[in-house]
Amino acid sequence: MPLIILTKSFIALASALMGTGLTFLIKLDHKKLCALISVSAGALLGAALFTLVPESLDNLNLFELILSGVSGYLIFWIISKYYSHICPACSATHFDEKTTKKFSEIFLTLFTALAFHSFLDGVAISAGDFHAGKESNSIFLAITTHKFPEGLALASLMFGGGYHRIKIFIYTTLVELTTVIGAISGIFFIQDKIPAIWMGVVMAHIAGGFIFLSLHAVLGEMFKNHKTLVIVSVTAGLLLILLIRIFLG
Repeated sequence: MPLIILTKSFIALASALMGTGLTFLIKLDHKKLCALISVSAGALLGAALFTLVPESLDNLNLFELILSGVSGYLIFWIISKYYSHICPACSATHFDEKTTKKFSEIFLTLFTALAFHSFLDGVAISAGDFHAGKESNSIFLAITTHKFPEGLALASLMFGGGYHRIKIFIYTTLVELTTVIGAISGIFFIQDKIPAIWMGVVMAHIAGGFIFLSLHAVLGEMFKNHKTLVIVSVTAGLLLILLIRIFLG
């Protein structure tokens, strides 16, 4: 199982780098970027609702589930509000001229926030495999789907900030490698070494973070720009994860 988890984490990393590479070939307009982000947001929401929450309920009561989920949501909210956007790909509206021009100023804060986010993605992959078994593939698929626009968004910001392609690829690789580090951490510290109730807390906590990311990605776009496109794309992401869950079940 550790080898499978490690492989999944590298596939997630590869997905981010593919998104980065796409910016070297074509320039996506706001509408297409919005669709990609919304599909990935739907996938994250689906992983939270259809896999992480049900699995958490195996070991937690409803109050414990809500408390653990809120903790995950609040941590991401606090970091995004008071430190830096924890996910540069969580809203196409973030890619305005003002943000791009200031990228060099927010480089360190953005990268550390994204590294924390990616680290938890890796932990989620490990936690899913050790706790949810085959159903964890929905978690892995949601994370991998989200990584593609994440890499694309990060590269787009660096392009706008005047970074060379080589630096863009190196920096994206470094920050997304924390996904692999998170997965390795999960292999060594999760497995069967923690009580079932704490495993449930971890799963619910991760679900809260996923819910924050998905809502953060779609609400701004839904009210400001492409309402129908966002709804259709999010629904597609949700259905994808639901079908995976049903198929594996």
